[in-house]
Amino acid sequence: MEDNTNAVQDINVENQEEQKEEDYKSKYLYLLAEVDNYKKSKEKEIVEYIKYSNERLILDMLKVLDDFDSILKQDQDEKVKALYKALLSVLSHYGLEEMEVVGKDFSSDIAEAVATEEGGEGKGKIIEEVQKGYKLNGKIIRYPKVKISV
Repeated sequence: MEDNTNAVQDINVENQEEQKEEDYKSKYLYLLAEVDNYKKSKEKEIVEYIKYSNERLILDMLKVLDDFDSILKQDQDEKVKALYKALLSVLSHYGLEEMEVVGKDFSSDIAEAVATEEGGEGKGKIIEEVQKGYKLNGKIIRYPKVKISV
């Protein structure tokens, strides 16, 4: 009888050791997955940081683009146009793009209304862009100021 009791105890000890081993394995795999998720999260964060790291500089450069726009509205000098296009090309290389909103239905999600005009193409349509809007890598960094028809 004592042999049976010892045998049962040995089996229980083995089962406990196997259970501990399984617990350690599952904890190890869980921690491994957590570390992997953390790495992926940090990599994504770094990519986003790099993507928008120039945003402050580009926002300041928009003032220069606005000055070019003002000059080009008054004078169609080819040299000024060439400089404007060159600057816009450099900024577009870093993810800047002009927003095209004229003719679209007005929405406060894509533009800021600063004036209205009777008649026009249809109610709620953007009929004129007062100040250009820009996106940086798909994110709106300055909403266009527009005139809408009512």
